[in-house]
Amino acid sequence: MRLAPVLSKNGGALGKLYPIFFLGGGGIVGSGKQYFSYISARDAARAVVQIIENESLNGPVNLIAPTPVTNAEFTATLGKVLSRPTFIPLPAFVVKLVFGEMGEEMLLGGIKAAPKKLLDSNFKFNHESIQLALQSAVDESI
Repeated sequence: MRLAPVLSKNGGALGKLYPIFFLGGGGIVGSGKQYFSYISARDAARAVVQIIENESLNGPVNLIAPTPVTNAEFTATLGKVLSRPTFIPLPAFVVKLVFGEMGEEMLLGGIKAAPKKLLDSNFKFNHESIQLALQSAVDESI
């Protein structure tokens, strides 16, 4: 399994970004044009069950929503879901200076992948858009 960042306000990348955005400190990273792949926590759990129950799903399976977004789209949508502004950017040179090579790869790099095998197995995403996935993450109570 290849797992995209799982959106949860209780951990992972969104867990770290949530308080910043909630306080109105969010903004695009670098150019904002880099792609960001994701999956909702509930869709990730359901996809794992799909893989376990479906013997025809073998080899690498991308656990990833079918609609990758740019960092700018992710930022704008998270701001909208939280009803907060998103105008404080994090320039690329600051990312490189503060986070080094790892930050450059994680925050400024981007991969536009697709869940082809999952979709071919008739998996239906409950949160196939970034809006639905972020709303699910913000509303979660687990």
